[in-house]
Amino acid sequence: MTSFNKLFGIIYFGSHFLLKRIQLLIVILFFLGSTYIFGLGTQFLSIPGTALELAIGINPVLDGGSFSNPAAPILNKSNPDLFFSHGSWLAGVTGSTIRFSRGFTYGTGGLQIRYAGLNDLEFRTSTPADNSLENFGAYGVSFGGFYNRVLGNTRYGMALQAVSFQIYNESSNGYAVNFGLIRKFRKNFTFGASLLNVGSMSLLSKESPSLPVRILGGFSYRFIQKDWENKIFLSAENSSMVSGMIFRIGNEFSWKQLVIQMGSQFSQKVSSVSGGFGFRLGIYRFQYGVQVGSQNLGISQMLDFSIRLP
Repeated sequence: MTSFNKLFGIIYFGSHFLLKRIQLLIVILFFLGSTYIFGLGTQFLSIPGTALELAIGINPVLDGGSFSNPAAPILNKSNPDLFFSHGSWLAGVTGSTIRFSRGFTYGTGGLQIRYAGLNDLEFRTSTPADNSLENFGAYGVSFGGFYNRVLGNTRYGMALQAVSFQIYNESSNGYAVNFGLIRKFRKNFTFGASLLNVGSMSLLSKESPSLPVRILGGFSYRFIQKDWENKIFLSAENSSMVSGMIFRIGNEFSWKQLVIQMGSQFSQKVSSVSGGFGFRLGIYRFQYGVQVGSQNLGISQMLDFSIRLP
């Protein structure tokens, strides 16, 4: 009888352990198929990468603190510019951006890296327990370079980046290419357009993830007075992973070394309002951005810092 009880106990605990592992595998497969909910998977390429993008709204004419158009970073001098950005996105996702750029004889080029991650994901069953069965994380990284130059009256840009993301012990790697242009009409009107994330990814589990192919168009109009300046921004975006168009409107007011921004975003299912401010101290620039959306998944905040090197 004792041997039978031992055998029964081994079978019971063995099957219980195997059931938990199967449940964990199901949860992991669910995350692999729906990581876009957390802004991860390849969707990390669609979230704002800087505080300026967060404050005004993603627009292909944003100068400097934006990754939505490879033609946008413009440095007329050869002095290098070092840019850092860090902040929190929805549902606990954190993100960081680093870019090194400099001006050349015929254009502007540089290197850039983006990271987005979600840590301390817990696997739990319906049975209450003090500790989770497993803890795991998810992250996405892109690294590459960009270059832009003026041809005629238009500035053209291109960026090539390696893309990688991982969740639990599954990962996928690939590449993405970005194209963009910017053109000024007269003195105060600027138009920009970009095509982002054209590429492919390797297999993740049994399928290759899709990249969020994005088409953006936007413009800005500038009002200039003696002591202040005001810019109005409008943009529209079509994404392969979003149903319908995304529209954004923003405003930036500048007075001496201080800038104040406001923005709003609309789509079929989500709307948001945003704002921020920035200032310059010699070779240093600071920018803060915040956004509140209708998803009720938290408040997004980011901080930019850049320095013009000698």
